[in-house]
This record gives sequence, structure tokens and C-alpha cells, in this order.
Amino acid sequence: MITTFAGESKHFLDDKNRLSIPAKFRRWGDGEDPENAFFITKGSDPCLVAYPEPEWEIFTEKLKKLSQFKKKNRAFIRTWSRNSVRLKCDKQGRVLIPQEHLDFAGIKKEVIIIGALNYLELWDPETLAKHQESQIPLDDDYYEDLADIL
Repeated sequence: MITTFAGESKHFLDDKNRLSIPAKFRRWGDGEDPENAFFITKGSDPCLVAYPEPEWEIFTEKLKKLSQFKKKNRAFIRTWSRNSVRLKCDKQGRVLIPQEHLDFAGIKKEVIIIGALNYLELWDPETLAKHQESQIPLDDDYYEDLADIL
């Protein structure tokens, strides 16, 4: 049983676009989810994000608190929800990822799975390398800013 995701691993889609979720990422929370279900959606970055079902429920409760009278909130909720799909692991720990989601993330065969605390990120390796190069540098100023939050 785990309560946070960490680390990175490389995997490959099979011929049916199934991704084997590493066992270390399937033992989530109280371990009482016999289906090992995940909600996968298009990420804010050019990747897919996968929340274990209990974490997805926590996240959606937060979304429900956003005012639906604000246009940005409605747009965010609509975009996030319409691109989400519940997937459950088969007996071999695989999930079938819809082609539309793979296309969004540019994932063809190889997948980098990154543990991001309460969710997983699924990246095409080339897209991840390009994206990392364009990110905010994690320099001393960045860490100084974090000091006030953490």
C-alpha cells in the first residue's frame, strides 16, 4: 500500500494500446480497490495524467466547490471532465488507453511514467525531453519562493 507516487519508469504500449501499470503504482491508499481503477485525462502539459479512483474523487470534490457562474471555472471543469475516462486494470495490471488520449500526448509506443505525489504522468519520451528544456529553471530564486509555501 502506498499513499504517494514517486519515481520514473519506462514502459511500452502493447499492440492493443494497453499500458502495464507498474505494481508499485497499483497498490494505492488503503488497498481496498479490487479493480485498481484510474481516471486518465489530458494534462495541463502535453502528457496524460492518471489519478487512482480515490484521489480522483478528492479532486472532483474540489472542482465542485468552484463557482459555476464564472466562465473560466465552467471551461476548466468542462475541459477536464470531458477528456476523462475511467480505466480499470486487467488481471495483468494493464489499462487500455484511448487513441485520442495517446494522440494528445504524442505517445506512440514508449511511455515514461512519472509518479507525481497523488497522480501519475504519462509522457512520450521525446515530448518530455523537449518540455523539460523549456521549463522554469529550478534555481536559487525558485527555491527561495518555495520557502514561503513549504
